[in-house]
Amino acid sequence: MGELFGRLERKLYVDTHIRKVSVSELKKRYTRKYGITARQFNSIYNSLSGKLKSVQESLRYLERDLLGRIESVERAIKRKERERESILKSLEKLEPRTEKWQKKIDRLKKVKFTLHQKKRRLRNLRQRLENLRRDIEEGIIRLCFGSRKLFKAQHNLGANGYRDHGEWLKAWRQARSGSFLVVGSKDETCGNQTCTYTKRNTLRIRVADQFEGRFGKYIVLKGVAFPYGQEHLDKAKEPVRLKKGKKEYRAIIYRFMRRKGYWYLHATVERDDPAPATSPWNGAVGIDLNDGFLQVGDVDRFGNPVREFRLPVPMRDRSRGQVAAALGEAVKKAVLYAKAQGKPVAIENLDFAAKKRALRELAPRQRRVLSGLLYKKFRSMVEPCAAREGVGILKPDGKNVDPFATSVIGQLKFMARYGLSPHGAAACVIARRGLGFGLERAGRAPALRLPERKRTARRSYWQRVCTVLKRIDYRDRIGLLYAGGF
Repeated sequence: MGELFGRLERKLYVDTHIRKVSVSELKKRYTRKYGITARQFNSIYNSLSGKLKSVQESLRYLERDLLGRIESVERAIKRKERERESILKSLEKLEPRTEKWQKKIDRLKKVKFTLHQKKRRLRNLRQRLENLRRDIEEGIIRLCFGSRKLFKAQHNLGANGYRDHGEWLKAWRQARSGSFLVVGSKDETCGNQTCTYTKRNTLRIRVADQFEGRFGKYIVLKGVAFPYGQEHLDKAKEPVRLKKGKKEYRAIIYRFMRRKGYWYLHATVERDDPAPATSPWNGAVGIDLNDGFLQVGDVDRFGNPVREFRLPVPMRDRSRGQVAAALGEAVKKAVLYAKAQGKPVAIENLDFAAKKRALRELAPRQRRVLSGLLYKKFRSMVEPCAAREGVGILKPDGKNVDPFATSVIGQLKFMARYGLSPHGAAACVIARRGLGFGLERAGRAPALRLPERKRTARRSYWQRVCTVLKRIDYRDRIGLLYAGGF
C-alpha cells in the first residue's frame, strides 16, 4: 500500500502540477486504471496538496528571509565603508612607517578584506532572491519525494553510511514509499471509511482493489491501543449527533509511517477542551521566555506582584528535540501553577524572525542567545497546553501582550520595591499588561540620570529611557537600582 500510494502521489504531482490536468478527470482515470477507491484517491490528493502548500509557504518565508539578510548585509557594508574612510583620513595625518601608522594599515587591510567578502555575499543573496522570485512568478514548486538530503547522499556513499549504490537505492525506495495518508470524514462510520477503528479496538484497513486477490477486501488488526490520546479516539467511535436521520462522527485522519523497519500509526482527531476555569478577577500569571529558563510572575487583580519563580530550560549544547522537550515540561509546570491559582496566563507577542535574519552581523553572545530562543515553539506550546488544562490566555486587543519595555519598566518600578529579580519583575509587567493595565508612570532614579519627564506621551518617554539605559552596563544598572531602592 505504501509503495502504491507513494508512486501514485508522484504521478499525481506530474499530472496536476506539470501537465495541469483537472482533478475530477484524474480521479476517474486513477480509480479505474490503478484499482483504488475514490476515498483513497482523495487521501493521496490531500497528502500531495499539503506538501505543495507547505513548499509554497516556505518560499514566501524564504523571500522575506532573504530580504532581511540582504538589508542586514547592506547595513554592514555601509558601516565598513565608513570605517575605511575614517582610517584613510587618519592615515593622512600620521607619519609613514611609524608603529601607529602600521597598526592603521593592518586594520585597513582587515576592513578591506571583510568588505570584499560582504559584497560577495550580497551578490549571492541577490542572485538567490532573483531565482526565487522567478519561481514564485512562474508557479514552479520544486518537490523531492524521499527528501533532498537522502537523494544527495548517493554522491558520497561512504560518508553517509552506505556500502554501495544498491544499498542506497534500497533506502531511497523505502523512503519514497514509507508513508501514506488516509483521510476520513464526519459522515463515515467511526470517522473514517478506509481505516476504521471500532469499539472493540480493532483496526480495519480497506486495501486497494488490486490487492483483494492476495489479502481480501480488508486487513483486520485486533487489540490496537494508542499510548497517547486513547480517550479522544474512544469518543470518536460514538456518533456526535444525528443529522437528517444520518449519524455524524468526528473525522479521523490516519498516517501510516515506516521507521527502521516498523510501521507506526498516527491518528488525528478533534479534541474536546474544557471551558476555561480561570478568571482575571483572581489576577494573572505572566510567563517570560529567557535564555535558559522561563520566569513566571504572579500578580493579584490589582496588579501587585505576589510571587515569582524560575523554571530552568537547558538550551546550550543540546539538540533541537531536547530543547523542545525541556521547554514543554517547563511550560506545563507554569500552566499547572496558573490552573491551581485560578488565574489566566499572559505571554508576550514577540517575533525574533527579523533579528535572526541579521544573525551573522551580530556579536557572538547575541548570536548564541537569539539562536537558542524558540519563541514560536514556546507560543505553540503554551496555547494548546492552556486549552487542554482549562486555563485562559489573556489577549488584549485580540493579541498577546505588547512586549514594549517590559524589562525596563519592571526594573525601575517593581524590582527593588518588591524584592524581585529583574526577569521576575518583567514577568509581572507582562501579567499586568495582560490584565489591561496601561503603561506605568515613570519612577525616579537620580543615580541613573534618566531623561527629564516632560508632558509627553508615556510611551515616548519610556523610549528615551530605554535609549539611555542601553549605555549603562546591565550589572551596574541593577546594582544602582537595588542600592537606591527605586
